Amino acid sequence: MLIAFDARAWTHPPHSFARALRLLCGAARAMGWQVELWPAGELRAEYEPFTEWCAVNPAGPSATEAVVLWSPQSYVERCPVPVVSTIHDVNPLLPDGRPGLTRWLRSHRFRARGRETLERSRWVATDSEDARQRLASEFPASAERLSVVPLYADPALCCRDNDERDRRLAEAGLAPGFILFVGSLRRHKNWAGLMRSYAMLPPHLRDAHHLVLAGPKHRAARTALDLAAALGIADRVHFTGETSEQLLAALYGGAMLFSFPSLMEGFGLPPLEAMANRVPVVATDRTSVPEVLGDAAVYVDPLDVGGLAAAMQDLLEDQAQRERLAGLGTQRVAEFGPERTGLAMQQLLAHFLPLTADGATG
Repeated sequence: MLIAFDARAWTHPPHSFARALRLLCGAARAMGWQVELWPAGELRAEYEPFTEWCAVNPAGPSATEAVVLWSPQSYVERCPVPVVSTIHDVNPLLPDGRPGLTRWLRSHRFRARGRETLERSRWVATDSEDARQRLASEFPASAERLSVVPLYADPALCCRDNDERDRRLAEAGLAPGFILFVGSLRRHKNWAGLMRSYAMLPPHLRDAHHLVLAGPKHRAARTALDLAAALGIADRVHFTGETSEQLLAALYGGAMLFSFPSLMEGFGLPPLEAMANRVPVVATDRTSVPEVLGDAAVYVDPLDVGGLAAAMQDLLEDQAQRERLAGLGTQRVAEFGPERTGLAMQQLLAHFLPLTADGATG
């Protein structure tokens, strides 16, 4: 079977859609499918290795033999083959502290885009059962055309060389043993709440374990620096900004603890990636995250600043608990992978394509 992927995300600056596309391509490869990429320009250099086993078709829909187009985002262009779009979450519909008018505008745009995506797509994938249920509630007429296709921890982000890890961390002005957060500095990620919780840790723990926030700062750069200064932790908090794949793997490999107090997620990939590196996780108890992490994390109310601080302190001071969680995390990560994602893709495609038992088109 030849499956085409909407590769627009690989021609633009790094985005979560690009991460999702990597995983979908890996799943297709695990299933033995032929893969064709439809980019919107030149692929970024970091994705060139994929062309060793993925065909690149700049002409896209005008010259293809693919039986389906799969997009890691919404795809609303007219297309001669069936389209599977992805809606990862319903975050714009959930309260995140924004002013009322801003929330209304975000939700209005999301609903309009969602309706258009569902009208133009044969099927829609989403990342978790929590997200599927929320989408089905919002778009009940299309509930039967929503399927869960879970993500998995990218093996490329597993740290395997401690010397290389230490070299990359040193270049970033870091040493192993820090508390790590991975995600963009957007409101719903609750990075400010994490900083406030970190500031509540005893001074000796802050001295021993700095806080590293890895991800795009967007418009929050000045706000984040000002908050760190106001909390008296400016010399203990590090902002990496955009990170390369190699630095991100080193960050996971060097973390003592991973903290993820997000207010809302469609899946929650970063804590799963941390678990793949045997890093114990403190995570939000909201939306999809407990579904993904199971019993392998310590859960907190993300708005309980003191509760998050206490959970982090308990783990930092309890090596046995950290080792227990690391073991549970390894087991949990093994439940996700390209094969599971590929099988979910195959089950989705079987709703409208005649597939044989091995996933080929009949």
